[in-house]
Amino acid sequence: MPVLLLLSAFFFTATSADFSNDLSDVDNVFRKCCPRGQNLVKVLDFNETISEYFECVDRGGSINLFKINSEPLYVSESVKVNHGIPLDCRDLQMTTIVAGDELVPLADNCYDRLVAEVVNGTLVQSVPKSVVLVCNRSDVSVIPNSHLRIQQVRKCCPRGQKFDVQHHECRISEDAVNDIQSPFLKSDRSKGSIYEISEGLPCKVNEYTVELTEEKFNLSIDGSTLNVFSRDGLNGRTFMPDEWCLEEKYGGKELLAQVCTHNCDSLNAYCVRKCCPPGQHFRPRHCGTLASACVPNDDPDVMYNISSYLDPLKEKFNDLFDVMGVRVGLTCVHKRYALNTSVPQDVHWMTRDAHLETGTLLTNQYCLEMFDRRDCPTKDVLVTAVLCFIPANPEPKDFRISFIIIAISSVCLALTLLVYIMLPELRNLHGQTLICHVSMMLLAFTCLARVQHSVVPDTNICTMLGYGIYFGFVAAFAWLNVMCFDIWWTFGSIRSVKPLRKSHSERRRFLWYSLYAWSVTILLTVTMYLLDKYPVSDLLDAEIGTMSCWFGSAQNTESDWPHYIFFVVPMGVVTCTNFILWLLTARHCAQVKSEVHRLQAGSVGDRAKKRFRIDRAKYVLTGKLWVVMGAGWVSELVSTLVSQPQWLWNIVDLINEMQGVFIFLILVVKPKLYYLIRKRLGSSPTPIDTRMEKPNTQNNATSSSGRTSSTFLSRTISSDERGNLRITPNNIKQI
Repeated sequence: MPVLLLLSAFFFTATSADFSNDLSDVDNVFRKCCPRGQNLVKVLDFNETISEYFECVDRGGSINLFKINSEPLYVSESVKVNHGIPLDCRDLQMTTIVAGDELVPLADNCYDRLVAEVVNGTLVQSVPKSVVLVCNRSDVSVIPNSHLRIQQVRKCCPRGQKFDVQHHECRISEDAVNDIQSPFLKSDRSKGSIYEISEGLPCKVNEYTVELTEEKFNLSIDGSTLNVFSRDGLNGRTFMPDEWCLEEKYGGKELLAQVCTHNCDSLNAYCVRKCCPPGQHFRPRHCGTLASACVPNDDPDVMYNISSYLDPLKEKFNDLFDVMGVRVGLTCVHKRYALNTSVPQDVHWMTRDAHLETGTLLTNQYCLEMFDRRDCPTKDVLVTAVLCFIPANPEPKDFRISFIIIAISSVCLALTLLVYIMLPELRNLHGQTLICHVSMMLLAFTCLARVQHSVVPDTNICTMLGYGIYFGFVAAFAWLNVMCFDIWWTFGSIRSVKPLRKSHSERRRFLWYSLYAWSVTILLTVTMYLLDKYPVSDLLDAEIGTMSCWFGSAQNTESDWPHYIFFVVPMGVVTCTNFILWLLTARHCAQVKSEVHRLQAGSVGDRAKKRFRIDRAKYVLTGKLWVVMGAGWVSELVSTLVSQPQWLWNIVDLINEMQGVFIFLILVVKPKLYYLIRKRLGSSPTPIDTRMEKPNTQNNATSSSGRTSSTFLSRTISSDERGNLRITPNNIKQI
């Protein structure tokens, strides 16, 4: 009785009354166009004249004549009902009513649900909608104090059926009341409402239908919304119209609600996927194969029954299946195939988190279904899983070679990082950003080398490696973006700047750069992790560590949206931004070069040229890094459009895997670093050319805290210094 009092509905319609009755003393009076058991139909006749009128047709007659099975409006017992279409009205107009709107209580109007429009005896429209018929004249009166609204509610099953929670479908029940009113609203919380009742629940393709029973949840209907509260007090949610339906359980009087959701975890539901729509199963097209088509269930033996998958889990997790959810369908880019449980490699089972697992696969891209083979020699009903077919590469890649190349790249990155940490001459602002960039590349390549070496058996370790690869590459791109911005800032200023480079200024800038690079990386990683842990859509479910230690979907397929949303597109935006900054810097570099050539000989000109050479070297180095990092991801985007020839993309993959080697050649293999390393090791027999050393932060006006103005001299040195500078031995730094 507790939930029956909440959701058992007994709607009453009052005796028909004429519109001439005095209703001014009634608070809630609803004027319904058609009596109980009849449906409203709009009729248009085009003969010599156009005739438009409305008729009330017996519900059984509308089903037989127009093949329409639609429910009329139902009224709660607190509302007085009068029936009849306005009489003696020459201009009767129809307006569609939106659920939830307050009804206007005019004396010469009526409300009902239009189930069909018929033109010259032919059905042209059969979409039910709530309408009001209004007589368009000025002498109508308004009945005061009416607060009526039409609310939208849904019944899960057709008349005479109840919902079977074991098989997750509607079934004909002998004890079901053959009236659609039975599962709804005996207690009316909204003072008086009119209810538009529809059948079924139209969940979206990517949503699960979750079944909530009164045993585990308190269900409360308020108008057109359903409020759900867990009996343990942990969860509480509100579902809007068309997101829920209500029904009695098969074999009893208890009620349950079905709700649409993307996230089963929010309701603590165990959700699986069904191949065919509810009430249907697979029947093989030919014996000896599982290629099948969906057909309606004709007996209980073929009803959806996956207990063979769930029973082993029930022994370990008693409360795992208290709340169940089902999603219908499996969309595949290529063909689908069914697993043959008689073959050892096709043996599979369900995991605690509702994934399907085999000896070599773990995925949530599957569906379970009944296969009726009773007309075949096997004479059985089989339940098994269906998976998406993923075509194999015609020339499978040898990952052993990839592992060797990536391991070499990792060693080169480690050597690069060691050199930059070991030599204090390189630890200026530009060197610090390079250290961050190289260290993140080393993290990504180290994790990638482990993944390419062999299969990672532990799912948790596989997931950690996948996130390590992602975090490393995203951070490396962010720091490359910092370097491109810094060199553009150095060359492209149009504002006046301080002439001297201050160490505290560099530290401040490095802190700002760090805040940007690490914030972007952490934000993207945490967002992807949360959407992976608590999925809301397949488009955002990365499934790191599910099918591989990277994104779970097959790359360059229609299901590969998470890979592009979280990785390819953001990195593509960063690459394009870096390219634009690089071009802008090239323009400023050309302008500064022309000004340097106009300078006369002397200390000012020498210092300007030296500053230009240093900044230009940074620019060229940053450009080389952009080519190494950017070219690979540009090719990644192109490969989604053109997948052949395969040998070309194998070469591109090889180049990407050698990024660590290229970075080592760019940053370390050059004369300046050779002499600095020898000096650090104490084996340099000759003085080092001062032009190769780090500029003195106290004696050289090569501030990276400023940006190059259109007048190069005014930025390089102040007017007071120009008159005092002379070429002296102290200007040349000896070792």
